[in-house]
Amino acid sequence: MMTRIGCIAGFVLLPAMAGAQDGPRQQYISDDISITVREGPRNDATPVASVNSGDVVTVLENLGEQSFARVRLPDGRVGWITSRYLSTQPAAKARVQGLQADLAQTRQQMQTLTRERDAAQARLQQVGPAMQVAADNERLKIELAAAQQQYVDAQLSSREEQARRRTLVTGAALVGGGVLMGLILPLLGRGGRRRRRNEF
Repeated sequence: MMTRIGCIAGFVLLPAMAGAQDGPRQQYISDDISITVREGPRNDATPVASVNSGDVVTVLENLGEQSFARVRLPDGRVGWITSRYLSTQPAAKARVQGLQADLAQTRQQMQTLTRERDAAQARLQQVGPAMQVAADNERLKIELAAAQQQYVDAQLSSREEQARRRTLVTGAALVGGGVLMGLILPLLGRGGRRRRRNEF
C-alpha cells in the first residue's frame, strides 16, 4: 500500500521536479496583462516588482504550468510569478511591432529601388539619342562604302568597254584597209601593163 502511494506521489511530483531542474531560459510575459512579481511562490507573498506584456524574463525555476516560476528581471531582481503567464514566443503586440518595423524597412527599400530604377531609365533616355546617332552614322558609312564600290566597278566596266570598242574599231580598220588594198593593187597592176603595151 505504501509503495503504491509512493508511486502515485512520484508521478504527481515528477513534472514539478522536472520543471525545477530546468536550467535558466528566457521567456516572455503573455499579452495584455500586468503581473506582480512576489518574493515567494504564493499569491499572498510580498510583491517585489511588476512586469508587463512583452517583457523578457529569465526563468530560473519552474514548478509547473499551473504553479509558479522563479524569474530574474532585466534589472537583476529575482521573484516568483504565475507560470501560465509565461510564453516561449514574444507577445503578439511585440510581434506586430516587429512586423511593422520590417514592413517599414521593406517599403523604404522598395522606394530606394524605385528611385534607382527611375534614375537608370532617365540616363537611358539621355543616352538613347546619342546611340541612335551613332547607329545612323555607322549605317551611312556602310552605304557610302557600297556606293563608292559601285562607282569604282562602273568605272572599270566603262574602261573595259572603251578598250573593247577601240580594239574592234582598230580591227575593223585593219580589215577594211586590207580589203581596200586588195582592190586597189590589182587595178594598179593592170594600168601598168596597158602603158607598156602602148609603148610597143
